[in-house]
Amino acid sequence: MSNKLSVLKEALQQSSPIEKLEQIVKDLLLKGYSKESLLAEFESFRETTTDENYEEVVLDVMDFLTGWCSSHKRIDTPHSATLTDDNELSALIIEQLEVIEKAIAQLNVASSVTLFHHDLEQKHLTLQEAEQLLGNRKIVGKLNHRQFALLEQVLKPPLLTSSF
Repeated sequence: MSNKLSVLKEALQQSSPIEKLEQIVKDLLLKGYSKESLLAEFESFRETTTDENYEEVVLDVMDFLTGWCSSHKRIDTPHSATLTDDNELSALIIEQLEVIEKAIAQLNVASSVTLFHHDLEQKHLTLQEAEQLLGNRKIVGKLNHRQFALLEQVLKPPLLTSSF
């Protein structure tokens, strides 16, 4: 396998060495090399190199192989790629379900607001009826001044207040 990885130094000397090494690693995994054997080769190269830039690139690719990176950079074996895809699909489904739950909650809020407005309209009609009764002199004459003041207070529209 060391002969196969002799392209390592060539890849490190190119303009985008991480991308080149990623492709080499993916190709070797498809050919049947194990992650462990690739990691061992990278480790032995890392121990022998004196160039810190090469070492950093090799460590990055080793992170991609071991999974110590973000999910989109992870390099998986063909068998484990299916498992990752399933997990990504599950995450996508969960995310979409959360969006649906939020939409349902907003729909419920909108329905509640509509019902609230309907209730307010009904109460407004009831208050109008009460005001008409107060306008009727027969009822007003039967109320004392405290009862009349109380009814006037109740029938006043509430003050709109806002908080900042």
